[in-house]
Amino acid sequence: MASDPLSLPPNLLKQPSIMPSNAHLLFAHGAGAGSQHPFMLSLANALNASGVHVWLFDFAYMAQAKAEGKRRPPPRLPKLEVEYLNAIAYVQAQIGTDSLWIGGKSMGGRVACHALNTLALAEPNPNSAQSIIGATIIGYPFHPVGKPDSLRLAVLQSATSPIFICQGERDTFGTRAEIETYQYPDNVQVEYLFDGDHSLKPRKASGMSQEQHILAAAMAIASVIKQADTHDATI
Repeated sequence: MASDPLSLPPNLLKQPSIMPSNAHLLFAHGAGAGSQHPFMLSLANALNASGVHVWLFDFAYMAQAKAEGKRRPPPRLPKLEVEYLNAIAYVQAQIGTDSLWIGGKSMGGRVACHALNTLALAEPNPNSAQSIIGATIIGYPFHPVGKPDSLRLAVLQSATSPIFICQGERDTFGTRAEIETYQYPDNVQVEYLFDGDHSLKPRKASGMSQEQHILAAAMAIASVIKQADTHDATI
């Protein structure tokens, strides 16, 4: 899957860290909301405060939906992966030897995992940019809603790079009770947010808030990224 580092991804936005940092995260949106959704911006702001530069962009179908003012369904996974690989190449060309993680919310995180595995299998090129260190996902779609037997585990089970997932305990795309029965390698780590749904929103009776969970997820992701940046990529 070829990528063109000179092709600017739609609506690309770099949100810089508030402190000096060489850690970058390219983070893709979910299926129904784009890169400028309040969830995405809140997460990026919290990561910036924790010392991580965040790059947001829109997949082409979302950019078209925004331009037309109407919803559009995402294309199939292979097309999204090509777009993600292009976004990776573009960001790599901007950051030089700085460290880069990739990831996304829900669908965006799933696409990131496929891109991560594709790049891990590619022939090494000594003249290429630094390799991707790992992936971070919020609300990984372990299965479609209402279809718990249609699992999307293969990309996680074949991964060799670190993958860090923040999952609401009540996520309808994979609850804690369901995930704890799955088999995946040790380089894949799942951290749960108490009573959170697919967007990390807990019920009022939990005593928690979505804002608290977004902040907790950002702090956990930043910790994993910084740990790897000290040359320990084990999570």
